[in-house]
Amino acid sequence: MIGELDQRADIQARTLTPDGGGGYSESWDVIATVWVSIAPSSGGGVFGPDQTESRVRHKITLRRNSTVAAGQRVIVGARTFRIHALLDEGGRATLMTLLCEELP
Repeated sequence: MIGELDQRADIQARTLTPDGGGGYSESWDVIATVWVSIAPSSGGGVFGPDQTESRVRHKITLRRNSTVAAGQRVIVGARTFRIHALLDEGGRATLMTLLCEELP
């Protein structure tokens, strides 16, 4: 499986910085650059008044990395994925799987 990690990705974490006016500005900082494999896992649509939005979920596999957490995002080329959950089998596992949604 390690040989199938064939795409370079940046893991980003959100940072909120006070803007001096009582609010915050948001930025995303790279916390790790890793090799991953991406596989679609499901898809569906969200329908509302005058709008249709397609959502595709993916499983992203990478070497186990303790800095990765839900709420962060993965950038692969021009694609952005929001991390919803992690499947981590513990300290002896060499790989972990991220359950993600691709952002438009």
